[in-house]
Amino acid sequence: MENRGMVRRLVDDWASGTNRFDRPGELFLGAWFDGRLAGVGGLNRDPYADDDRTGRVRHVFVLPDARRFGVGTALLREIVARAPQTFRVLRLRTFTPEGAAFYAALGFAETGQPEASHRMEWPA
Repeated sequence: MENRGMVRRLVDDWASGTNRFDRPGELFLGAWFDGRLAGVGGLNRDPYADDDRTGRVRHVFVLPDARRFGVGTALLREIVARAPQTFRVLRLRTFTPEGAAFYAALGFAETGQPEASHRMEWPA
């Protein structure tokens, strides 16, 4: 399974209580497709930022056979729609050209920074 490390970290962090997406403004979403859980994604306060108004898109994953049906887009649109209630900036890190193109298509700008490859910002 691709992205096993990311999914394993999500499960381990949840089980240990390290990340339960339960602080103010945080959320964790699941997307159902064809009768099964096909994708997940979350929003946390960015642990790499010194600003409580900076959120981080985390653990977005869509099963390979559910891709290209809008599952990931629906997850990201919902995260982005809810984020401004708490955050002024959203950041994330992706390591693949496909991920970079996906986030850019949804309005995220490349940063060239090691701790956050992409960001989205709303006026203060």
